[in-house]
Amino acid sequence: MRPNPARLIELDSLRGLAALIVVLHHAYLSLPWVPDWLRWALEATPLRPIATGRPAVLFFFVLSGYVLTRALAAQEAKQPGSVLSAPGWASYAAQRAVRLGVPVLASLLFSALLQRLAWHGPLPAEVPHLVAKAGWHEMWTWPAMLQQALLLSHGDGFQLNPVLWSLVHEWRVCLLLPLALLFRGHLALLLAASLLGAGVARLAGMPEGWVTLGDSLWRTFAASAGLLPAFAAGAALALARLPPLDRAGAAAAGIAVVMLAMAAQDYGVIAASVLLILLAQAGGGLAAALRRPVPLWLGRVSFSLYLVHMPLLLMLVHLLWGRLPPLAVAGLAIGLSLPAAAAMYRWVEQPSHRMARRLRWQGASRGVPAGGLASQVERGAAP
Repeated sequence: MRPNPARLIELDSLRGLAALIVVLHHAYLSLPWVPDWLRWALEATPLRPIATGRPAVLFFFVLSGYVLTRALAAQEAKQPGSVLSAPGWASYAAQRAVRLGVPVLASLLFSALLQRLAWHGPLPAEVPHLVAKAGWHEMWTWPAMLQQALLLSHGDGFQLNPVLWSLVHEWRVCLLLPLALLFRGHLALLLAASLLGAGVARLAGMPEGWVTLGDSLWRTFAASAGLLPAFAAGAALALARLPPLDRAGAAAAGIAVVMLAMAAQDYGVIAASVLLILLAQAGGGLAAALRRPVPLWLGRVSFSLYLVHMPLLLMLVHLLWGRLPPLAVAGLAIGLSLPAAAAMYRWVEQPSHRMARRLRWQGASRGVPAGGLASQVERGAAP
């Protein structure tokens, strides 16, 4: 299956819905208590990604592997050596650095400003870990901000914006994705090599389905290796020659996605992510729903939404804890995150796109159609 570039809009919408799930997940974790029936609904049904959050992030990683490898393979086919060369890789790396780094820095500065305005010390012990310890448990410093901006923190070190743990892995593994092109025709070896990376993480004491970052800088590299299967699954899907899903296949894939949404293991979530990408591009009702204005808008602002929602949630909890019910605070954070994401997309993310385009290596751009590598790299599923 090799869909044309226009069909990527469905994948943008899926990315937006995954970002919204992460926002709902963090709002859920900010609640000190929830009714038993709601806990059951969010932990034992296909709504489980809202309770755990990790499936949405794994989907981001699979989608990054797919979209970026697809774009890199198309460029290499148009102009051999434009990707698998030192200048081509440097151009790709520079674009990714700007595409990720500028919004990351903006989110850190935004959070630092909010903390200066709202922080009056650590929150009480009964406040959930996410908003009491994972973020803003002490006032930020410039050295700490620099470390976080360079994605060099570990553990709970991303105090200003805890979601940046995923960008650590996104940045590192995406730098390796051009090597996936070497496995064309040998996709089983690509997947096997990624499983060796997962083995490294297990040997380093990081159980599947739990670790976000290690407790030291070197262990963060083991954690990144543990996520290689997600990126590799997306890359293999981009390089495979699969027939389109027929109606029966689409129905079976849909059922599998719903059931695997309840999976506790990363590999079940990765399989569901691959099937969801195929379903989104197979036409039918799902594709039509994903082309509607709301999911398309969410897709456009998804990266910004991912980056701005936690600083807003932290600010509101610090300002309103004990003054408003936690559920009201969580709802307010969700509501404010949407216009904030739209503003960040316009004033930060879009300019970063333009900056990234200027960093294209001229030799890599010849023969590539408009909307080729640069635009698809920008669409790469940074969470």
